[in-house]
Amino acid sequence: MVIHVFMSHTKLDSEFCDRFDIASARVGVRVFRSEFETIKPPAWKTIKKQIGKSSAMFLLVGKKLVKAQAMSGESKKYRDEWKHTQNWIAYEVGLACQKGIDVWVACDKLALNFPVPYLNNYVWSMGKYGEKGQRGIGFIRWVLEEYSKGEEFALGWSNRNTKCTHKSCGAEFNLHTPIRPGVSIVCPTCCQRIAFPEGWLLDEK
Repeated sequence: MVIHVFMSHTKLDSEFCDRFDIASARVGVRVFRSEFETIKPPAWKTIKKQIGKSSAMFLLVGKKLVKAQAMSGESKKYRDEWKHTQNWIAYEVGLACQKGIDVWVACDKLALNFPVPYLNNYVWSMGKYGEKGQRGIGFIRWVLEEYSKGEEFALGWSNRNTKCTHKSCGAEFNLHTPIRPGVSIVCPTCCQRIAFPEGWLLDEK
Protein backbone atom coordinates (compact mmCIF):
# COMPACT_ATOMS: atom_id res chain seq x y z
CA MET A 1 0.00 0.00 0.00
CA VAL A 2 1.29 3.43 -0.95
CA ILE A 3 1.52 5.91 1.93
CA HIS A 4 0.40 9.47 1.21
CA VAL A 5 1.49 12.65 2.98
CA PHE A 6 0.44 16.23 2.35
CA MET A 7 2.94 19.07 1.89
CA SER A 8 1.82 22.53 3.04
CA HIS A 9 4.16 25.23 1.78
CA THR A 10 4.72 28.23 -0.42
CA LYS A 11 5.96 27.45 -3.91
CA LEU A 12 8.55 30.21 -3.47
CA ASP A 13 10.50 27.85 -1.17
CA SER A 14 11.01 25.41 -4.03
CA GLU A 15 14.51 24.29 -2.96
CA PHE A 16 13.33 23.23 0.49
CA CYS A 17 10.30 21.49 -1.02
CA ASP A 18 12.51 19.71 -3.57
CA ARG A 19 14.63 18.25 -0.77
CA PHE A 20 11.48 16.93 0.88
CA ASP A 21 10.31 15.43 -2.42
CA ILE A 22 13.63 13.64 -2.93
CA ALA A 23 13.50 12.23 0.60
CA SER A 24 9.97 10.92 0.10
CA ALA A 25 10.74 9.39 -3.29
CA ARG A 26 13.63 7.42 -1.82
CA VAL A 27 11.34 5.67 0.65
CA GLY A 28 8.35 5.26 -1.66
CA VAL A 29 6.02 7.78 -0.01
CA ARG A 30 3.61 9.74 -2.23
CA VAL A 31 3.63 13.48 -1.51
CA PHE A 32 0.87 15.82 -2.61
CA ARG A 33 2.52 19.09 -3.68
CA SER A 34 -0.09 21.42 -5.10
CA GLU A 35 1.88 23.27 -7.79
CA PHE A 36 2.82 19.94 -9.42
CA GLU A 37 -0.73 18.60 -9.43
CA THR A 38 -3.77 19.28 -11.60
CA ILE A 39 -6.26 21.08 -9.41
CA LYS A 40 -9.65 21.95 -10.82
CA PRO A 41 -11.45 24.86 -9.19
CA PRO A 42 -12.57 25.17 -6.52
CA ALA A 43 -9.17 24.14 -5.12
CA TRP A 44 -10.45 23.46 -1.59
CA LYS A 45 -12.19 20.29 -2.76
CA THR A 46 -8.95 18.74 -4.01
CA ILE A 47 -7.08 19.86 -0.89
CA LYS A 48 -9.72 18.28 1.33
CA LYS A 49 -9.62 15.02 -0.65
CA GLN A 50 -5.83 14.78 -0.53
CA ILE A 51 -5.61 15.48 3.21
CA GLY A 52 -8.35 12.93 3.72
CA LYS A 53 -6.16 10.14 2.35
CA SER A 54 -2.89 11.32 3.92
CA SER A 55 -1.16 9.83 6.95
CA ALA A 56 0.43 13.14 7.91
CA MET A 57 0.72 16.79 6.93
CA PHE A 58 4.09 18.57 6.75
CA LEU A 59 4.17 22.37 6.92
CA LEU A 60 7.54 23.35 5.45
CA VAL A 61 8.68 26.74 6.71
CA GLY A 62 11.38 28.10 4.42
CA LYS A 63 13.15 31.41 4.02
CA LYS A 64 10.72 32.84 1.47
CA LEU A 65 7.67 32.11 3.62
CA VAL A 66 9.28 33.77 6.65
CA LYS A 67 10.31 36.75 4.51
CA ALA A 68 6.80 37.14 3.10
CA GLN A 69 5.37 37.37 6.62
CA ALA A 70 8.11 39.74 7.82
CA MET A 71 7.63 42.08 4.84
CA SER A 72 3.83 41.86 4.68
CA GLY A 73 3.40 45.23 6.38
CA GLU A 74 5.77 47.03 4.04
CA SER A 75 5.20 45.66 0.56
CA LYS A 76 2.02 44.88 -1.40
CA LYS A 77 3.83 42.06 -3.18
CA TYR A 78 4.72 40.33 0.07
CA ARG A 79 1.42 41.24 1.70
CA ASP A 80 -0.52 39.53 -1.09
CA GLU A 81 1.77 36.48 -1.03
CA TRP A 82 1.53 36.17 2.74
CA LYS A 83 -2.26 36.59 2.83
CA HIS A 84 -2.75 33.93 0.16
CA THR A 85 -0.37 31.46 1.82
CA GLN A 86 -1.63 32.14 5.34
CA ASN A 87 -5.23 31.45 4.34
CA TRP A 88 -4.34 28.10 2.78
CA ILE A 89 -2.14 27.06 5.71
CA ALA A 90 -4.97 27.78 8.14
CA TYR A 91 -7.41 25.76 6.01
CA GLU A 92 -5.03 22.82 5.59
CA VAL A 93 -4.03 22.67 9.26
CA GLY A 94 -7.70 22.82 10.24
CA LEU A 95 -8.56 19.88 7.98
CA ALA A 96 -5.61 17.83 9.23
CA CYS A 97 -6.58 18.50 12.84
CA GLN A 98 -10.17 17.52 12.15
CA LYS A 99 -9.06 14.27 10.50
CA GLY A 100 -6.72 13.53 13.42
CA ILE A 101 -3.54 12.97 11.40
CA ASP A 102 -0.06 14.04 12.48
CA VAL A 103 0.78 17.66 11.73
CA TRP A 104 4.48 18.49 11.42
CA VAL A 105 6.12 21.91 11.32
CA ALA A 106 9.65 21.74 9.91
CA CYS A 107 11.76 24.91 9.79
CA ASP A 108 14.66 25.28 7.37
CA LYS A 109 17.40 26.68 9.66
CA LEU A 110 15.34 29.71 10.67
CA ALA A 111 12.97 30.93 13.37
CA LEU A 112 9.24 30.67 12.82
CA ASN A 113 7.64 34.13 12.75
CA PHE A 114 3.93 33.30 12.52
CA PRO A 115 1.66 31.17 14.73
CA VAL A 116 0.52 27.69 13.73
CA PRO A 117 -2.77 26.96 15.56
CA TYR A 118 -2.25 23.19 15.79
CA LEU A 119 0.60 20.71 15.40
CA ASN A 120 1.89 17.66 17.23
CA ASN A 121 5.44 17.41 15.85
CA TYR A 122 8.04 20.17 15.60
CA VAL A 123 11.45 20.21 13.92
CA TRP A 124 12.60 23.68 14.91
CA SER A 125 15.71 23.69 12.75
CA MET A 126 16.46 21.36 9.86
CA GLY A 127 20.15 22.14 10.29
CA LYS A 128 20.36 20.34 13.64
CA TYR A 129 20.50 16.70 14.55
CA GLY A 130 17.49 14.43 14.46
CA GLU A 131 16.84 10.74 15.07
CA LYS A 132 19.98 8.62 15.34
CA GLY A 133 22.30 11.50 14.54
CA GLN A 134 20.80 12.22 11.13
CA ARG A 135 20.92 15.85 10.13
CA GLY A 136 18.04 17.79 8.66
CA ILE A 137 16.43 16.13 5.71
CA GLY A 138 17.97 12.79 6.72
CA PHE A 139 15.73 12.83 9.78
CA ILE A 140 12.67 13.65 7.66
CA ARG A 141 13.57 10.77 5.34
CA TRP A 142 13.67 8.48 8.36
CA VAL A 143 10.27 9.77 9.53
CA LEU A 144 8.73 9.16 6.11
CA GLU A 145 10.19 5.67 6.04
CA GLU A 146 8.59 4.98 9.44
CA TYR A 147 5.22 6.12 8.08
CA SER A 148 5.65 3.65 5.22
CA LYS A 149 6.02 0.93 7.90
CA GLY A 150 2.82 1.99 9.66
CA GLU A 151 4.38 4.10 12.43
CA GLU A 152 2.51 7.11 13.85
CA PHE A 153 3.99 10.06 15.72
CA ALA A 154 1.20 10.93 18.13
CA LEU A 155 1.78 13.32 21.02
CA GLY A 156 4.09 11.63 23.50
CA TRP A 157 5.99 9.59 20.92
CA SER A 158 9.30 8.39 22.39
CA ASN A 159 8.80 10.73 25.39
CA ARG A 160 9.49 13.76 23.23
CA ASN A 161 6.40 15.73 24.13
CA THR A 162 6.96 19.17 25.57
CA LYS A 163 4.66 22.04 26.49
CA CYS A 164 4.88 25.77 25.95
CA THR A 165 5.57 27.38 29.31
CA HIS A 166 3.50 30.48 28.61
CA LYS A 167 0.11 30.39 30.33
CA SER A 168 -1.52 32.18 27.43
CA CYS A 169 -0.53 29.32 25.11
CA GLY A 170 0.08 25.88 26.66
CA ALA A 171 0.57 24.19 23.27
CA GLU A 172 1.93 20.64 23.41
CA PHE A 173 3.98 18.91 20.72
CA ASN A 174 6.77 16.41 20.18
CA LEU A 175 10.05 18.29 19.84
CA HIS A 176 12.52 16.40 17.66
CA THR A 177 15.58 18.66 17.64
CA PRO A 178 18.33 18.63 20.30
CA ILE A 179 18.84 21.88 22.21
CA ARG A 180 21.85 22.93 24.25
CA PRO A 181 21.29 23.94 27.91
CA GLY A 182 20.10 27.52 28.25
CA VAL A 183 19.07 27.89 24.61
CA SER A 184 15.54 29.07 23.84
CA ILE A 185 13.40 28.41 20.78
CA VAL A 186 10.23 29.94 19.35
CA CYS A 187 6.99 28.20 20.26
CA PRO A 188 5.30 27.30 16.95
CA THR A 189 1.86 28.24 18.26
CA CYS A 190 2.37 31.52 20.15
CA CYS A 191 5.80 32.56 18.76
CA GLN A 192 7.08 33.35 22.25
CA ARG A 193 10.45 32.03 23.40
CA ILE A 194 10.64 28.74 25.33
CA ALA A 195 13.80 28.17 27.39
CA PHE A 196 15.45 24.80 28.01
CA PRO A 197 17.74 25.27 31.06
CA GLU A 198 18.79 21.61 30.99
CA GLY A 199 18.77 21.15 27.23
CA TRP A 200 16.78 18.67 25.17
CA LEU A 201 17.65 15.34 23.48
CA LEU A 202 21.36 15.88 24.09
CA ASP A 203 22.04 12.14 24.03
CA GLU A 204 21.56 12.16 20.24
CA LYS A 205 24.86 12.71 18.47
